[in-house]
Amino acid sequence: MENSLLNNYLLDLLDSLEQNLCVFTADQNPESLHRLRLDIKKIKAVFSFAEYIYKEKYDVTEVKQLFNEAGKIREMQINIQQLSQVPNPPKTLVNQLNKEEKILAQQFIEGASQYIRFIQDFKTKIRFPEKALSKKRTIKYFKKKKKKTNKSLQNIDKGGLHQYRKEIKKLIYVYNALPKKLQNKIDLNEAAIHKQQKKLGEWHDTYSAIEFLSNKHLPKNTSEYISTLKEKENRQFKDLRKNLKNKQK
Repeated sequence: MENSLLNNYLLDLLDSLEQNLCVFTADQNPESLHRLRLDIKKIKAVFSFAEYIYKEKYDVTEVKQLFNEAGKIREMQINIQQLSQVPNPPKTLVNQLNKEEKILAQQFIEGASQYIRFIQDFKTKIRFPEKALSKKRTIKYFKKKKKKTNKSLQNIDKGGLHQYRKEIKKLIYVYNALPKKLQNKIDLNEAAIHKQQKKLGEWHDTYSAIEFLSNKHLPKNTSEYISTLKEKENRQFKDLRKNLKNKQK
């Protein structure tokens, strides 16, 4: 059973990815798209781990393409959500973004059958070596990744914070793929990371919305809404920076 652990985990993720893709094409529910992207993040993390464990390279180009295409829609949804939460949201801008989101979603749905065929084909071709995970090498992987994660916090700027967020998510995704007895050998506070990740995600949504909106041709009289988001993002960043500095002590 343990010899097939990563293969079984990967196949479960690919089944979930295919299901969420089919559901989104049917209902266009933002939550389906969110789960789809979460599946892909976990798949990419598992491949990164497998490359280290088995010393092999795996081609996940098409998985990344699906992730990026879905990301365009998800980014739009998050930006609409962020704008809708400010006092007296700019209706003209929100309507404009809603129209753009619908166009992107329709384009994505039109190409969904191609992605489904890819996922099904991927499931038949990709296989990791059928051997038990090396406890020693797995523990070494986590030590190496934790070192890289903490290094990104040496200068807690916004770029470093974003990198830190990506690295701790990878750690959790791989950790959850491991059997319990191997998890017990790894020093990882999963509950604390989940709590931290929630705050990091909220900050990143605000930060990304500002970046996105600052590069668009916006209707007149919307600059005040960007300012409101910037004030929110600055508060979130200061709180995170303070908490992370305390963590390092």
